[in-house]
Amino acid sequence: MVYSDRILCGPMVRISSLPFRLLALEYGADIVFSEELIDYRLTQCIRVENDLFNTIDFVVPGEDRPMLQIHKGREKGRLIVQLGTSDGQRALNAARLVENDVAGIDINMGCPKKFSIQGGMGSALLDHPDKVKQILETLVNNLSIPVSCKIRCLPTLEATISLVRTIVTTGVHAITVHGRTRDERNNDQCREAFIQRIVQECPSNITVIANGGSTVISSYSDIEKFRLRCGPCHGVMLCQSAMWNPSIFRPNGLLPIRDVAKRFLEISLEFDNLLPNMKYVLQRMYGVADSQNVFYDRILATETEAQLYDLFHMKDEYEQSMIGERQLWREKLRSRLMNTSNEDSENNIIEKSAKFVRSEYPASMTPKSILNAYCIQAHVDKPIYHTEELKPQRIFRTVIDFDGKRYSTASWEKNKQLAEQGTAIVCLQSIGVDIKKAKYGISYIKTHLSNENKL
Repeated sequence: MVYSDRILCGPMVRISSLPFRLLALEYGADIVFSEELIDYRLTQCIRVENDLFNTIDFVVPGEDRPMLQIHKGREKGRLIVQLGTSDGQRALNAARLVENDVAGIDINMGCPKKFSIQGGMGSALLDHPDKVKQILETLVNNLSIPVSCKIRCLPTLEATISLVRTIVTTGVHAITVHGRTRDERNNDQCREAFIQRIVQECPSNITVIANGGSTVISSYSDIEKFRLRCGPCHGVMLCQSAMWNPSIFRPNGLLPIRDVAKRFLEISLEFDNLLPNMKYVLQRMYGVADSQNVFYDRILATETEAQLYDLFHMKDEYEQSMIGERQLWREKLRSRLMNTSNEDSENNIIEKSAKFVRSEYPASMTPKSILNAYCIQAHVDKPIYHTEELKPQRIFRTVIDFDGKRYSTASWEKNKQLAEQGTAIVCLQSIGVDIKKAKYGISYIKTHLSNENKL
């Protein structure tokens, strides 16, 4: 069975991208999970064969990176896609899109975050066994690949066992149990006895995977100790301890975090990983490893990929990847993803990919100030910015209302400022303003408007 007798690298928001998953597999993980993908978002994707990277990319038109990227060789038979859902048919539509490219589908029934609960997903499903049954049966009865789910403990053992009995009737291949309730956090003790009872309750054809032991797992040998205390169960899923140092999967012991970070950057370079993901993953590693947070702050301060690689003394590797035929193909591929605009007919939003990098602009000039200068010179109303935050990811997206149209970036940003500046770039590009020229003064804008009037 796919899940049985395995050590798994679990799903982690903004962590479980292709480079991190490949790193975990390289160090010894048997199975890796994608980050949680919301069903309706995944169904917006198109499937793209990426010959440059030997991957299958699932891409929302207009976005600057694939929502899901699967390596056809290294992840074959070893990748489980986790879905966030509250409806069986929606989950099935999303699962069918990736069915032929992954080893299994997992349903997230344990996330305690407000975003999931408000959408009826994650741990909200724990209170609705009928919906749990409907979702899982719909998938099991209509997919050709194994189906599993990840749950949290309910407040009592009796209630937890009752839910597990319902899940068992659906025909799932595996159940991952996080040994805490949705109201408990990592400083609360993992309920290993609950997992042990679940192992005893489940029939032999159901794999039970223990999760929630990261606070007591600091070495490879600790994984087996945790497994034995939890049943023994059939497998162990690691999330936080893998995030802190993915070499936890190495039987020969942990590697220094700097060696791990550099290997992650090497793989990221191989697959053209984007700066926000690289920084986020490295910050999670160094947030624990560097008690003074000095290196954490230096990572946070980088604004370009070149700066990040230079910080790790990998300037030569980075520059070498930026030349030759491979780079030409990389630019062609990224251009195909990033420069495809998409007009949302329902909301009349023009979307393009755009990134604001502070170091590329003079101190007194930003895309927002350029757009404001344009409005003054053109005698039109200034734009109105609408920024929303997506929780629990804590990422932001801005929509601009300007001159009867709406504009936005195709991707989310880590803070409000970047979201607004990026969207201002989209607006300026769409109305024909050359930002490279405009950012050095309003004289270009005056000339641009003069030429427009002549036309």
